[in-house]
Amino acid sequence: MWREFFGRWMFHTEIEPAADAPFHADITVRSAPGLSVTSSSLSQVRLTRTPTLVADGNDDLVLFVMTSPGAVVQCGRETAYNAGEAVVMTAAETSTCVARGPARYRCLHVQPGVLAKLVPDLDDVLVRRIVPPTEALQYLLSYIRFLEEQQACADPELARATALHMRDLLALALGASRDAVFIAEGRGLRAARLQAMRRYVADNLSDGNLTVSAVAARHRVTPRYVQRLFESEGTTFSEFVLELRLTRVHRMLADPRYAGWTVSAIALETGFGDVSYFNRRFRRRFGASPTQFRA
Repeated sequence: MWREFFGRWMFHTEIEPAADAPFHADITVRSAPGLSVTSSSLSQVRLTRTPTLVADGNDDLVLFVMTSPGAVVQCGRETAYNAGEAVVMTAAETSTCVARGPARYRCLHVQPGVLAKLVPDLDDVLVRRIVPPTEALQYLLSYIRFLEEQQACADPELARATALHMRDLLALALGASRDAVFIAEGRGLRAARLQAMRRYVADNLSDGNLTVSAVAARHRVTPRYVQRLFESEGTTFSEFVLELRLTRVHRMLADPRYAGWTVSAIALETGFGDVSYFNRRFRRRFGASPTQFRA
């Protein structure tokens, strides 16, 4: 059923499981305008686009990253890849991909028309490895993880912006033209950096030393660049951190699981080092003291 329905009918791919291991597959496909993301956990398999299946007319450019090593063959080229490296292929040509063991993989399918305007000589990137750390690839994978965390992207504008930024990052990873680099760095890469910084701040709110310099060092940019990114969104880095911390305190004060915590303990847990300052900012933001709100 898996080979016939999912493999041949949906993905137009022959799926051959390893003969000496039990078969397992868990696959989710998410779509955004002009691209799709496949997230999968697979037992050891061999994936083949045969001449018959290639006749489906699909000419997507495909970038995939696996957590186990393997090898791909296409267009007379063969390359072995290591876990965590990305490989670029096309759905328009016959191909074979062999995973050396059970793996989780992420696969990005993009219509080549738009990319051809950004990346000269797309054929030259086929069956090419992209070896980490590559900044554009890391941010692209971050966007893919963002899509995986969403049950659905209900906002059409957000879906379009996400797809646009992902294409920009893919173009940068593949080798965009000079003009395309200028556009993509000012659009997709900038947005990806800002998203990554926001996530980093949210994950490290309890760190009292969470400063603009620390975030800049983590993302290998200057503190001024970080400030400009947040200013372009109508805020500052400090205001963003403060709002996130106040919102988290607000949520914890209303959560019965923290009923035994003092207000001071909650403030310290969310990164406030000065309790008096925290009380003033909380009252200004929510119109009541933390104790009054909890009561």
